[in-house]
Amino acid sequence: MTLYEDLGVDPDASTAVIRRAYLARARTVHPDFHADADAATRADAEREMRRLNAAWAVLGDEDQRRTYDDGLRVEARPVVRERPTGGPSPDFVPYSDDDTDYAALLDEAGPGNGATVPRAIQLAPPLLLGFGLFACSVGLVASIAAVLALGLACVLLSGIAFVLTPAFAVMRSLESDRD
Repeated sequence: MTLYEDLGVDPDASTAVIRRAYLARARTVHPDFHADADAATRADAEREMRRLNAAWAVLGDEDQRRTYDDGLRVEARPVVRERPTGGPSPDFVPYSDDDTDYAALLDEAGPGNGATVPRAIQLAPPLLLGFGLFACSVGLVASIAAVLALGLACVLLSGIAFVLTPAFAVMRSLESDRD
């Protein structure tokens, strides 16, 4: 809801029209006018009076009103978001668990042959590295040699897995080419 709607005037109304609308609304909702009412009605009147005072404070001052109107224009402008160039396609899928030959589904096969590496093999090296570093830090802090040794072994295995995973992908691609 805009400040203009709070006062019940059009955005192109003059300051004099806005002042008259403010005074008319203030006379009906002022808390003193509801002094004999129950507590909830008085609280509602106080809230409404605060809103009216805030609206008049902005719309009654020419500089503040101009700034407020500029803000309304910016909010009303539609936001156009374009996909940045050079980024990945929204259709890109880095891995797949199924054995579907996606290259065969395309009209033109792109680079590669469509063979995929299972997700578990792709995620094993970074997970081993993360667990290994965690175990090493716990082993060092707690001075537990067995945990430190386990951490070092996991870091070593992750290094081997980082080398063997691409080799596995190449072997799988060659197998797919033979079929």
